[in-house]
Amino acid sequence: MRYIVQNDNSDYKNVIDSIINNKKKEIFSFFNSDEFELSFNIYIYDSIEELVNGLKKRGFKDDPDYMCACHKDEDNSLNFFEPKDNPNSDEWSKEEYKNVIFHELIHGIQFSIFGITPEWLNEGIAKYLDGTYSKGIKWLLDNYINNNPIPDQKEIENEFGMHDYDSYDYAYIMVSYLIDTLGKDEFIDLLKNKDKINEVKKDLLIKAINYYNSK
Repeated sequence: MRYIVQNDNSDYKNVIDSIINNKKKEIFSFFNSDEFELSFNIYIYDSIEELVNGLKKRGFKDDPDYMCACHKDEDNSLNFFEPKDNPNSDEWSKEEYKNVIFHELIHGIQFSIFGITPEWLNEGIAKYLDGTYSKGIKWLLDNYINNNPIPDQKEIENEFGMHDYDSYDYAYIMVSYLIDTLGKDEFIDLLKNKDKINEVKKDLLIKAINYYNSK
């Protein structure tokens, strides 16, 4: 792996390196893959503003407003910023940001194994693994999904993150449904077959919500 660090005096790459080394085995295991050497370019910017500006300078201009880290398959890069030691209440803490690093690592390893797959699928897998929804699907249904209009399936597929609702909630419940109904091994095989992905995604969001509401 190659680190490109904006601040030469920062040792934050050691934090990222530790998370990668501690978490990669779990991710490879989920994907039923033998481990192999990772070859990411890892960019570390001084602030979230520098991260956004740095990505724009490198040619990435359409990132969403909520973006605080990302994996870019175009240059096989993981992109982060270093949170402040004493952040304000509305800023990322270094402890909170560890999960962001894990989330992006999931994307990077998945891409390294399977290549390009749909964004809703990528984000659903990362959320399935990163512990965001530790309160469970019933809590998500009762506190959010069942209290709001269900987005159109095409919006989730083609306009991910472009609406006021949290697209990640729906991606997570769709991926959870596929893993629960197909079994994990068949789900992983699905990632290798774009035709099968197109088959299973039909009315997938409605099916997933109905499935969990009926349990």
